Amino acid sequence: MIHAKKRASLLIVLLFIGGWLPAQDEEIFILPHVIDKNETIVYKRVIRLVKNRNLWQVRDYFENGQMQMEAFYSSFDRNIKEEYQCNYRSNTKEGEYRQWYRNGQIEFSGNYDKGLWNGPSTSWYENGKKEAEENWLHGQLHGGVKYWTEQGELQFDLIFDHGLNKNPKDAHYRYISYLPKGYDAYTTKKWPLIICLHGGSRRGTDLKKLYADGIFDQVYRGREFPFVIVAPQCPEHLRWSSENWFENFFNEVAGKYRVDLDRVYLTGNSLGGSGTWYLAVKYPEKFAAIAPLCGFTGHMDYIEKNIARLNDMPIWAFHGKMDNVVPFEETEKMIGKLEGKNKDLRFSIEPLAGHGIHWLVYPGQELYDWFLKHDKRQVQVPLPIR
Repeated sequence: MIHAKKRASLLIVLLFIGGWLPAQDEEIFILPHVIDKNETIVYKRVIRLVKNRNLWQVRDYFENGQMQMEAFYSSFDRNIKEEYQCNYRSNTKEGEYRQWYRNGQIEFSGNYDKGLWNGPSTSWYENGKKEAEENWLHGQLHGGVKYWTEQGELQFDLIFDHGLNKNPKDAHYRYISYLPKGYDAYTTKKWPLIICLHGGSRRGTDLKKLYADGIFDQVYRGREFPFVIVAPQCPEHLRWSSENWFENFFNEVAGKYRVDLDRVYLTGNSLGGSGTWYLAVKYPEKFAAIAPLCGFTGHMDYIEKNIARLNDMPIWAFHGKMDNVVPFEETEKMIGKLEGKNKDLRFSIEPLAGHGIHWLVYPGQELYDWFLKHDKRQVQVPLPIR
């Protein structure tokens, strides 16, 4: 990774070495990929038209010469560097996809069909140990799935059906909590509750990770809220839909804290945004309002099949138009299914924001004020699950 001070000199060197070297069927150029305001990775990108397959072969190289990614696209914007689970706007992956670490160890190998994972895939840790074996069907986990720890121990051996674990285990997730000022003084008062679901990089067993962003980043900075706030932690490799954890968690929180069960709110970003959609569909009677941020929704049929259960749920969804991790269309599709049916539906589109849209939402005040306007008693009885 390259810090801002080194960017200019490195770009000059790489341009001198690789430069713009167009050939009849191949183009080579330098692609700076901004991680954040202080860090950029610079790749040499090689693009070749595979005429007999009518596909673009794209190879990206680290500055040390090691290949970072090789993929095939049926449509392609050469200036976009997206994450492998994302098809950014016009980009559509087709066929084989491989990704490597800087040290030369392969990181991921899989296949795409019309931009969706399809067939078996394998991923590895940087130390060479196998991390995961997954089977996919049109972008959804389907069939046997195995996950290992970095030490090589089998962690999960699961079977999925169109994105849902067929045999979910009963689980208890650890969590962190925040109590509002005055909670101890007013011993009979019941407080509104916010449940926060973190993104994929905060999974694991270290609860301190949950203070790195989201609402608990604000708590860590000393901000005060008129809510009880709790944030569970999802195990490594799993999704919020992989195990039966929510009812145990909800009952524990409701029994431990004085919360107003008519004012329970759910929000999350990325993996947590996906989990927000899922839990709201599964337990709509629990929540007075939800706010999903930039979450996948097409990774399981369950959400779309039961989307009508959210017709009376107040929803405020967020997604950045420049998101290159989770496609903007994932949230846009959900909103389209609810428009004209849900009378309390908001969709905030940030034209210049990427996957870090949560840094624009949670530090503000408007979302919390919006939550407090909603009460579960305003929500009608949900439709049955299919």
